Amino acid sequence: MKFSKQTLALAVLVGLNFGSVYAQDEQVLNSDPINVDGYLHEKPATDGELEGIKSELGKQKTMTGLNKDKAKELGKLSGQTEKLLESQDEYIDSKIESQKAIKEFNKKSAENEKKLKCLLEESTSPDCAKYVKNRSAEPEVREEIKTVQAAPARTTIVEAAAPAAPAPLKPFEEIKLLPYAGVTNFQGDAEKLETEFAGGLRIESNINDRLSVGVGFNYGQFNTEDFGGDYNNQVFGGGYSNTFGEGRNIRFRGMGVDAYGKFFITKGERFRPYVGAGLGYNRMTLTYTDNNEFQGNSFGNNFGDEETTTGYINATLSGGTEILITRGFGLNVEFQYSRGFSAGSTDNGVDSFNAPDQRRLEDLSEDIMGANALSIFAGAIVIF
Repeated sequence: MKFSKQTLALAVLVGLNFGSVYAQDEQVLNSDPINVDGYLHEKPATDGELEGIKSELGKQKTMTGLNKDKAKELGKLSGQTEKLLESQDEYIDSKIESQKAIKEFNKKSAENEKKLKCLLEESTSPDCAKYVKNRSAEPEVREEIKTVQAAPARTTIVEAAAPAAPAPLKPFEEIKLLPYAGVTNFQGDAEKLETEFAGGLRIESNINDRLSVGVGFNYGQFNTEDFGGDYNNQVFGGGYSNTFGEGRNIRFRGMGVDAYGKFFITKGERFRPYVGAGLGYNRMTLTYTDNNEFQGNSFGNNFGDEETTTGYINATLSGGTEILITRGFGLNVEFQYSRGFSAGSTDNGVDSFNAPDQRRLEDLSEDIMGANALSIFAGAIVIF
């Protein structure tokens, strides 16, 4: 490519102008700074090392400030942590003390309950020996109040408080064994008879302090004469002879079982009056003691082996009192009224058609079953 002379001259002129302008700009940039007051101050001398020292010094000042702030915040955090640890220590100590107090309370409560039971029951077991011994060794508690006046001093003695009442009985906690004996009088429509012996045995237990239930076994017997027959001597081989004023001897034997309940009117420690009621099943046997004496006569009548056995249900009402001598032994006195109201079964020894006295036994059995039976019993009480 070829350029003309004019073109080259123009390029040289433009380059000179640009260099002049660049030189002026460089002079302005490198000139001293002018302060805001309008005056030109001399710029202090410096170099790279001095600027590096100043920069490091600034960093150290900044780090020092940061460390102070960090130390202050760490102090606050440490104080809060110490308070937290103190509160946790207090909580642990309080919990340990409360658990110790609970264990000590439970231990003393169990010991006091055991002591109370031993003293109330007057137990002589080895576990109760120390309590009974300590109780007997304790001096009588007295409180003396002295009043000082012009007159001679007077002393007022206040007796110790009475012992606490025994704890209520739990159901079936007390078992009683009651053997008894007495007499029974039968007031029938046709006969008035009295037993030679009546007695039995009962087993009883409590429901609460005032109510008890039990079961019992009873037995009674008596002998009486049958004055209606007047057959006492028989001439064997036919015919018979009467001995007037004498009758055949009848033996009564009765036994039964019953269930009953008692209600104690008071809760005394010595005398405990009560009323009661019950139901029972009885079986009585009536027989002649001389059954083998008469074998028969010319009229075809039989005077031997007559017997009747009757089972029946009866109801009883009773009233009495228990008299406790010690905690485990006492006496019992009771009045009882009884009456049969249902016949269960009857077994006869022979046919009453050929044995006139068989019918007499059956009539006597019905009269006794429907009679008003009045009894009085006395016995013992053994408490387990």
